[in-house]
Amino acid sequence: MSINWDDGEMESIYANIATATANREEFFLLFGTHQNWRGTDIERKSVDVQLSKRVVMSPFAAKRLAIILQHSMKAYEDQFGEVKL
Repeated sequence: MSINWDDGEMESIYANIATATANREEFFLLFGTHQNWRGTDIERKSVDVQLSKRVVMSPFAAKRLAIILQHSMKAYEDQFGEVKL
């Protein structure tokens, strides 16, 4: 099967942080930014994150995305080296 991607109405955003939650029917991917470049404050117990986009998808689409990300990360690390967290 061939997929023809139409990017005519696509928007690009920058996110340096993401998280995911789910219920029985859907997965929710939340994307945002934090300003960690200001350094960390030992007294500070939290980080402010400005959420900008939410993607809602079925469990089937979420699993396909997880597989695609896993393959993409492997290809990236094969070329550029391990990404350490």
